[in-house]
Amino acid sequence: MDRNRFDIQFGGDLVPGTDVLAARQRIQHAFNLSESAVGQLFGGTPVTVRRGVDSETAARYESVFRDAGALIRILPASSERAPQPLTLDPFGWSGQGPSQGQSQARPKTAIDRLFHYFEKVLAAVLLFLISVVAVIAVIELCFVLYKDITSQKGLFLLDLSELFEVFGMFLIVLIAIELMASVYMYMMDKSVHVEIMLLIAITALTRKVVVMDLESKGDPALYMLGLAALLGMLVGGYYLVKRLAGPGDGH
Repeated sequence: MDRNRFDIQFGGDLVPGTDVLAARQRIQHAFNLSESAVGQLFGGTPVTVRRGVDSETAARYESVFRDAGALIRILPASSERAPQPLTLDPFGWSGQGPSQGQSQARPKTAIDRLFHYFEKVLAAVLLFLISVVAVIAVIELCFVLYKDITSQKGLFLLDLSELFEVFGMFLIVLIAIELMASVYMYMMDKSVHVEIMLLIAITALTRKVVVMDLESKGDPALYMLGLAALLGMLVGGYYLVKRLAGPGDGH
């Protein structure tokens, strides 16, 4: 029998390249945690999640956390009296049953399985349609670029209006690619990546600025101020999301 005992501690460290929001949602789902409990885990200070477990149980926790993209510390059990740890034991790995404040995971019913299957099918169809649109956009971009170059008889291959048109189409293709990435990541970890959605919105607004025709606007100055304010809020939101993610997200 293994007499060695270990404490499990989580300090917010993530596997390089892991998105902190995705890791947070995976851990919350794996251990059936409340919002307050998962917030305590990712609060920025080391948290002891279990005390006095054997090596086999410690290895199980390490595996689950790593699958979620997080890294734990397995330390020799301390004999000193310490504050009550945040207990994560929904599966009874430590032999003590589910911890207080955690409910047993509800068994999945046929309706749950049917809904998740339907959700995956819809996401796959959406990903396929976006891919088709992206391919069509690239073909259209190649056609427009070829037509503009071959029809030009002056010194320059493209005039200013044609350059703006091509740049606008480049941004359309970029938006389609970002949407594909967003849907794909949702299919993989079932989490909405807010930073990607903000990047898509920023790219779409940037394209609007590139192809904008101020002559058709009633009040160009007010229109520009509105676009600048909207772009500023999106950039500010993206900055706050990345700052909330912290340096441990691998970016």
